[in-house]
Amino acid sequence: MSAVFDRKAALELVDNDEELLNILLETFLETEFSPEHLEELISSGKKSEAASYTHRVKGAGRQLAMQALASSGQELEDVLREKKSGDIKALTQVFYSDYLNALETIKKELSD
Repeated sequence: MSAVFDRKAALELVDNDEELLNILLETFLETEFSPEHLEELISSGKKSEAASYTHRVKGAGRQLAMQALASSGQELEDVLREKKSGDIKALTQVFYSDYLNALETIKKELSD
């Protein structure tokens, strides 16, 4: 099992429908996350929108068994929603790194 993408777990989430999983993975590739946009939302005092922006990508990752992305996204979202304290800049960097790793892994997955 990979923390970046667990194909077996993802298949189980879609009742072992390979075609559906591939469609969802292709759709994930179109999901954009920009740390600059997140920073703009935060600096404009729009923490709720920033949390929703993070939630969208985190949720997509969770539904596709991308544990690292889901986990770092949850951490960032919790801080943005002020459920706990943390370094938003550092958490954003980790989340963005996990997002890029997920993209790269999915691109390889789809090219095999």
